[in-house]
Amino acid sequence: MGVIVTALLASASLGMSIAAPIGPASLLCIQRTLSAGLPTGLATGLGVATVHLTYGTVIMRWGADLAPAWSNGGLFSLVSGAVLLALAVRVLRSVSVLHVSSERRDTLAASYGSAVALAVANPITPVLFLAATPALVARGATPLPVLAAGVFLGSFGWWVVLNTAVSLFRRCVTSQVLNQMNKAAGLLLALMALSLLVRGLDGSSAGGLGNPSRSGAIGAVGHPPSHF
Repeated sequence: MGVIVTALLASASLGMSIAAPIGPASLLCIQRTLSAGLPTGLATGLGVATVHLTYGTVIMRWGADLAPAWSNGGLFSLVSGAVLLALAVRVLRSVSVLHVSSERRDTLAASYGSAVALAVANPITPVLFLAATPALVARGATPLPVLAAGVFLGSFGWWVVLNTAVSLFRRCVTSQVLNQMNKAAGLLLALMALSLLVRGLDGSSAGGLGNPSRSGAIGAVGHPPSHF
């Protein structure tokens, strides 16, 4: 039970860290909450979280199939960490500008559908999930539905918190506040990237230490020690 809860929390933190950067989806959620109300903002966030659930399920299923090939995946963790670190730097350097328009109010279903389309069209999302694959594969003993549920809960939980805060404190929502939130999200991605880099370095070091021992063993077999 403890392992499942830990895996659920870990995958939820992944879902939240992917949803948290202030990008097109976040700005759309905020704008719709300010102009059309909290339900519309939540419907938009639910659409984005649905795409995150789909990506997470596909990546975890694919990663689980390739887990044996990644048993010594130090290099893969290094590459993934480098990709995440580059994306974190991009998030930290980005500037968000909020525009609130008096657009017509769509139905909740239309808001959900347009958010799904926007999230699918965002090329950064699958890259983030691919880069985070080592962190998910590390939970290989956990059932796939638990990990997928964690990603969805983390993502949608972020949209609930964000849209509710925007609705309650709408007068305080400015571009400056959004940029500060973006900096926090970028730091969260950077921490995840550093953890993957450390894991990759540890894996590479372990692999490097393993090879000499094997060669030593072979040498010992090929050249029996002398008794003289």
